[in-house]
Order: sequence, then C-alpha cells, then structure tokens
Amino acid sequence: MRLKPTQFLRSGGIFLQLFAGLWAALFILGFLVWVASENYQQVPRNFGDIESGRAAQRAVNNAIGIYHWGGREVLVSWLTDKTSNNRPEVFVTDADGNEISGRKVPEKAAESLRHPTAEQYILQPCRMMPGMGPGMGMGRGMMMGRTHMRGNNIDCLNLNFFAVRTDLPPRNLFSAFWHTPLWVHILFALLATSIAAGLLAWRFARPIKKLDWAMRRASEGDLTVRVAPEVGHSYDEIGALAQRFDATTEKINGLIARQKRLFHDVSHELRSPLARIEIAVAIAEKNPERRGELLTRIEKDVQALDALVDELLTYARLDDNAPMDFVETDVVPLLEDIVENARFEGTPRHVAVTLDAPAAQTLKLHVDSFGRATENIIRNALRYSPEGGTVTVTAKKEADNFVIRVSDEGPGMDPEDLAKIFQPFVRGKNEATGSGFGLGLAIAKRAAERHGGSLAAVNRKPHGLIMTLTVPAA
Repeated sequence: MRLKPTQFLRSGGIFLQLFAGLWAALFILGFLVWVASENYQQVPRNFGDIESGRAAQRAVNNAIGIYHWGGREVLVSWLTDKTSNNRPEVFVTDADGNEISGRKVPEKAAESLRHPTAEQYILQPCRMMPGMGPGMGMGRGMMMGRTHMRGNNIDCLNLNFFAVRTDLPPRNLFSAFWHTPLWVHILFALLATSIAAGLLAWRFARPIKKLDWAMRRASEGDLTVRVAPEVGHSYDEIGALAQRFDATTEKINGLIARQKRLFHDVSHELRSPLARIEIAVAIAEKNPERRGELLTRIEKDVQALDALVDELLTYARLDDNAPMDFVETDVVPLLEDIVENARFEGTPRHVAVTLDAPAAQTLKLHVDSFGRATENIIRNALRYSPEGGTVTVTAKKEADNFVIRVSDEGPGMDPEDLAKIFQPFVRGKNEATGSGFGLGLAIAKRAAERHGGSLAAVNRKPHGLIMTLTVPAA
C-alpha cells in the first residue's frame, strides 16, 4: 500500500511535519532572495566586456561632453586619469580601432567590437549639437556612441565611445561563492535549509514529545511526574501547556490523596460505633438481663452513624459541584432562628449567644447549605466557649459583600492547626472540640465557596477564635 505525501507526513509525526513545512518555507524564501540578488547584485558578471546600464551611459555621455567642450587633449587627459575615469572605465577608439589615449582595450571588449552579436548594442551615431552639455545626447540603453560633429572649431574624427568595467571585484568569500556554478548554489541552499529546518523542527518537536511522555506516565497512574522544567519554553504556548499539565496532575494527585484520606477517615469514624454495636450485641447475647441498656447504647450509636452518613452526603454534594437552586432570601430571619437554637444549646453551660444584624438583607442563597454552614460555625464556637462565655455573631454589608463574623472566648487554635481546620475529619487538639466528626467546618467552607464567597479563621486576642463568612451581596 502506497502512502500519499500527506499521509506520509501525518504518519511521520510532528517532527517530520514541522521539518517539511519549515524546509519548504525556508527554501522558497532563499530562492526569492537569490533571484532578487541576481537582478540587483553589485558585482558584474560581464567583467571586462562592454557594459550597459545607467552608470555606463553617464560615463560615455560625460566623455563625449568633455571632448565637445575641451577637445582631444582634454579628453585624453581625462581618460588617463584613474581617479576620474573609473567604475566603469571609458575607452575611445578611432576609425582604425586604436584607443586614442594609448591604453589597451580589454580582450572581451575588443572581441565584442570586432564581432558584435544580436545581444550587443550596435554602434549608432551620436550627434552633439552646440550647447549640449555633459550627460546629454545619448539615448537610454546605449552603451557606446560615435561622434560626427564639430566642436571648438576642430574637425572631429569618427570616434567610438564605450564603457568597460575594469576594476577588480572584491575578493571575499561572498563574491567567490556568488561566481560559483549554479549547482553549488542549489547544493548549499539545500544544506543550509535542511539544517535550519531540522533545528527548528527539533526545537518544537522535542518538548511535545516530552509532554506525550508525561501524559503516558500520568495515564499509567504516575501523577508525580512534572514536565515544565524539562520542556522549558517558559514564554510560549508550549511552556504554558506544560505548566497547565503540571498544575492539572498536581490537582488530580491532590484530589486522589484527599479521596484516599477521606476513605480512611470515614472507615475510622465508622469503625468505632460499629465496634461498639458489635460488642453490645455480644454482651446482650450473654446477658439477656442487660438488653434494655444495651439496646439504648446501640440506638445511640446507630444515630451517630446516621448523622455521620448525613454529614458525608452533604459534604459530597457540595464537593462534587452538584446543581443547587439559589433563590432571593432575607438572610436576617434565618440568622435569628439559628442564633436562637444556639442559645438554647448553650443554656446548660450558661454560654450566651448575641446577634448584631441589620433589619433586613436580601441575598441570593441556597438556603439549606447556607443555613447548614452558618449553624456549623456557630455550634463550633459553642463547643470552644468556656462555661459562662459569650459567642458574638455580627452580620453586616461591607462593600459588595455580606459578612458574618462569629467570635468566641475559647482557647483559640495553634497557627499550624488554622491551616487545616477546614479539612474533612480534622479536629482541634483541645479536648473541648473532641466531639463531632470533623466535617462541620469543611461543609461550611465548601458551602461558602459554592456561593462565590469564602470562610476564614483567625485567632482573637487575648484568646478565642473569629470565623468570618463572606458571600456576595449582589
């Protein structure tokens, strides 16, 4: 089966495609530069032969003008002056073919005079009338002229004026290369183009291959691979792609580690009540008279398991970005109900809960998750607060946000614990925070994020903790 050129390029990979494309572009560009240089180069190919062009026309016309106004002696003096008669050099021959200044006519030019071809300009008479100055009288495209005129009361003989490029071309590597055969030019262009295209293709194909390698490693389960430092290209799209790949694998790796930790914590939380239930059942089988007491304990553990499952389901729904319905809600009555329940819970330990809020504030909320988040924050402050302490809840609009601050008079938290307080199943080291499952603040933070807001915690001086829940007011 024969592959078409396009199929061959696609099957050859990114390197071959880049190489072929760059090679074609560079070769075409080089060819165009060569064509332009051929037409406008400064080094003549007809060195030593009769020359045309504007420079030759001006030189010949200048010589005719000098002869017309100064005569033969002045013209001979000008012809032999190397500083004036150069680039190209003008020669003047008489009717017998002798150069009037005694200089030798170059062989190629003499041959062209003896055997003019169709490509050569044919000698034409150039009459200069009195009053004509230098640079006048020659038609465009004429490279030599013959005079039949009288000037300065001197009879003019038939003279042939022509220009020849006699100065040596520059002796450098470029001029030497320029005068080499065409096949050398083509060979050099192919070599230079291939090297340039190969280097460029390698530069762009190499990081893409590294990205492919990193993606294959990631698909095999190795999410620790990082490719941006090896790829380089910090300031182009390939480097940006490598950085995004590293960020993606890092995030996926973190999510998997978080999932594993969550499974571990869930299994740990489930193991304790299940173990107590298993022990209670075993005791009840051996001691039927204690069944009532043990059933009460089993019921308590089952309720704890049910609460844990409910917390897990709530956290999972928030963490998975499940669809949520947001409605316009006056948040103040919701806060009043939550604070009233917290006051009731704080009554046994004489913990007061105060609320400072505006008369009304309408927000676009998912009521269940927002209420759950606020309740978790306030109940967490209750657990921290010592007996006879106070939990202060303030709510107000600040700029474009609605901010709820909950402060307590507890012992506060270690700075290293503040960074982990919103992670699932993380409890404080203080004994007063030992109850619960460690999911309340994680749910609160995720609920705040789902509302486009944030939740932060800072220690309060001289002691205590301040939780700040911020949601957009618009």
